[in-house]
Amino acid sequence: MPETNRDVMSQWPAIEELALTRSRGLPYHDALRNSKAGYDHKRDTLRLQLTLENLDKATAESIRSCVSKACYQVLGFQPNLEVTTSTAPSQAPRVRVEVASREPISTTAAASDPAFLTSSRIPAGLDFGHFVVGPSNQLAAAAANAVADNPGKSYNPLFIHGGVGLGKTHLLNAIARKLLPDMPRIRMMSCEEFVNKFVASLKNGDIEAMRRELRDSDALLIDDIHFLAGKEQTQDEFFHTFNHLYQLGKQIVLTSDSLPRDIPNLEDRLISRFHWGLAVKVEPPCTETRMAIVRKKSELRGITVPDDVVHFLAENIVTNVRELEGAVVQLGALSSMSGKPISLQLAHEALRHLVKSRPAPARIATDDIIELVCEHYGVRRNDLLSQRRTKNLAFPRHVAMYIAKELTQLTLTEIGNFFGGRDHSTVLHAINKIKGLRLKEPELRSELERFELQLRRPMG
Repeated sequence: MPETNRDVMSQWPAIEELALTRSRGLPYHDALRNSKAGYDHKRDTLRLQLTLENLDKATAESIRSCVSKACYQVLGFQPNLEVTTSTAPSQAPRVRVEVASREPISTTAAASDPAFLTSSRIPAGLDFGHFVVGPSNQLAAAAANAVADNPGKSYNPLFIHGGVGLGKTHLLNAIARKLLPDMPRIRMMSCEEFVNKFVASLKNGDIEAMRRELRDSDALLIDDIHFLAGKEQTQDEFFHTFNHLYQLGKQIVLTSDSLPRDIPNLEDRLISRFHWGLAVKVEPPCTETRMAIVRKKSELRGITVPDDVVHFLAENIVTNVRELEGAVVQLGALSSMSGKPISLQLAHEALRHLVKSRPAPARIATDDIIELVCEHYGVRRNDLLSQRRTKNLAFPRHVAMYIAKELTQLTLTEIGNFFGGRDHSTVLHAINKIKGLRLKEPELRSELERFELQLRRPMG
């Protein structure tokens, strides 16, 4: 057990960094940053002490979940976790005063109201400059920039959806950061916070105070809105808050793990309103984008990562940007603590549990994609791969290119070579065209989903 104790605590800097990355924008982020950790080897328990006056059950569970996931990513297992609180030190009030006084907010009410967002609550690096744009997310990034440049007018609401760790929260924070200089009354919270605030207001009998607090905003940004699923009273409250802000032209930005219509037990009237603006999907990044992300995150942290290690990370962590960032953090921590330079051997050693635990992706052949598309649209393979640009061939060809990019690890250049020697810009244009049509045409979206299911189905 003493060996476990040393292993856990020696890796704590990496665990803490990952936990802080996961908790960006959440109310307990600062408390987590100033936490103290220790490992009780007799009880096999990681003990985390936070400086917080009050720790409600929901917040404690969120912290446990956040730290446990970071532990698993670094250690390969989840130790028992005990969260305790301590009274804030005497200098804490002075620190809070300094933070408040730094904010260049012109509105007195906004400056004195802790519920309004301030620049100090947006973690460093969560801006548009540090968001790596690629084919998988360029539509979402462009829409987020448009909203930040023209709030309440371009796309309202903006609904960003996609899998875990793909940059939705990053874009939410980037929008908030860009809005803040001209719009000090911004509310940004997770949907879980909104639910907890609503429940607490009902319990305390001050629901009107909560309504005033939320509706007196220039913009409302909610992360993980799918958390509303099945919560009827909370959905009703959010419906009226949404209507109030929308009618006043206030910008609303929502993120979710799926489209509104795919959120279970969500009221039709909310689904309808969430589609009033623009819904954009953040897809898993392609190989080139993953490599760019590794290089960007390494550069930001002052870490030198050789090209072969960049390739190793990009090839083995394929669906989650947050895991890529965590891998860079972990490598940097291990290199610093061991005194060894970052190398392919060190990367294998540091990330063996992450790579081993990831199931090998199904190998989908481009030939299978072409065969399926040709059969569905009634065209011949030779015609699809030819230089002919007639309408009856161009659309199926674009669909096949889009699917090849979604379901294989081929680069844009490799796809272009397969489809009659077309250059990467032509392939990118085809992919973006299908992405745009997929957002607007339910029938095409269903077709693409059926193609994916057929191609992923095990052979035999």
